[in-house]
Amino acid sequence: FIQDDAFITFRYAYNFAKGNGLVWNEGEMVQGYTSFLWTLVMSIPLYFDIDPITFSYVLGMVFFIFSLIFTYKVSLLIFNSRNISLLTIILLGTNYTFSSYATSGFGTQLQACLFVTSLYLLLRSIYRKDWKNRTMVMLSLLLSCAMLTQLDSALLIIVIFPFALFFLQKEMITTPKKLIKMLLLILPFTIFVGSWFIWKLSYYGDILPNTFYVKVSSPTSIKLGVFYFYLFLFSYWLIPFLFLGLIALKGLLKKENLAIVISLILIVVWSLYVIKVGGDFLEFRFIVPILPLVFIVITWLTLSFIQQKEIQIVLIALVLLGSLHHTITFAVLTNKLEIESIKQLYGHLKNSNENWAEIGRVFGKIFDYNPNVTIAVTAAGAIPFYSRLKTIDMLGLNDRWVAKYGDVIGTRPGHQRRAPFSYLLERKVNIVIAHPWLIRNDSNSEKKYTIEHLETFGVKNEDEVPPHASIIEIPIDQNYRLVTLYLTRSPIVDEAIQRYCLDEYPILR
Repeated sequence: FIQDDAFITFRYAYNFAKGNGLVWNEGEMVQGYTSFLWTLVMSIPLYFDIDPITFSYVLGMVFFIFSLIFTYKVSLLIFNSRNISLLTIILLGTNYTFSSYATSGFGTQLQACLFVTSLYLLLRSIYRKDWKNRTMVMLSLLLSCAMLTQLDSALLIIVIFPFALFFLQKEMITTPKKLIKMLLLILPFTIFVGSWFIWKLSYYGDILPNTFYVKVSSPTSIKLGVFYFYLFLFSYWLIPFLFLGLIALKGLLKKENLAIVISLILIVVWSLYVIKVGGDFLEFRFIVPILPLVFIVITWLTLSFIQQKEIQIVLIALVLLGSLHHTITFAVLTNKLEIESIKQLYGHLKNSNENWAEIGRVFGKIFDYNPNVTIAVTAAGAIPFYSRLKTIDMLGLNDRWVAKYGDVIGTRPGHQRRAPFSYLLERKVNIVIAHPWLIRNDSNSEKKYTIEHLETFGVKNEDEVPPHASIIEIPIDQNYRLVTLYLTRSPIVDEAIQRYCLDEYPILR
């Protein structure tokens, strides 16, 4: 499974690998990617002209395996049982969402790996009194990588650092040694993250990614965020564990439950953040980083809090069957919801009636990858990546102006704002794709396009459309054509229309 938004990262990585800078459009300084470290890593295959999808699959699986390994190690510290630890990673590894995002093209699995690995180092230091200098440096570097992977990993830092410093100062060592260890914990993180912030300020003029202004500073819905979490628990049959967790809270304040307490704090802090930003439109992607911790807590509730063997067996079966239930039913359920399933997300690129990747390839070929041709899209992943054309992201993820001043169209995460049609005219967009509109080649339509047909391109009234604008139908494969709006005339586009015999139609007023 690969997701369209992953190609946003690939486009930045491509430009970086080819010497154009870490940018969306050459010469435009905007930070539309959310994972700095993942973007840098993905520039490696693109520098050597290796397929980034295959590379991301392999690397994602590596981080998936390491996530399981360190979940096992954390479980071993808590339960002191290989069998229980093995059960924990079976429950985690068979979770459909967690395993799917191992090959999504995102840095999500890297973030999850860094979360559980950082927790392991903290707990090992506490349980085994392992406060060696190299351990402190390693923990600091892991937390630095987490921040560079995703800025919202700051939530991990605000939990891990206080616990590390608290237990470190309780160690029976001299004060100078404590100070050195604290310095080794704080200093590498401060240097790496501080330098990164300074670079971002000088390069982009902002520390926060452009996506922050689209997703967080734009209208959000806490109601959608709560529903996002409810749907996760409901679809995976995990709601009973929520009630079990609430019942178990009274008995948690014991020394032997410290790891569970820290895990729960991380889960709650992260969950509140995800609820605040309104969840996500991608199938439970935002929950993936805390899933190792979630299944550690579920295992503890099942095997440590519950004592009856029969109930334990039922709860374990509930988790395994819940993952099967989610896998079978969620794609059907989400046809009526704002959250897109893994199947739907992959379908955008591969389904014959969507085929966004092929649209990008066709556009690149037709317009000869010419940077002087500007397109405008809402699906700002595979189409811009494969076409290599200058692109206006109509939803603002990669456009500074739209992210802050675009028309508010809703509260769906990542889809709160949209470029007004006047902005497309101002940016001299040649071809408006918006949300790809494909029609079958055997369509018997009369080929009459009116102003009403232009709503899909963001047109609100007839006066907005210049008199020279027209509709171009571009063949994508043997079965489908893409309907586009030819907005700003260009000799390059006109020549392509003639060379490839593209059908052009006037707009009836």
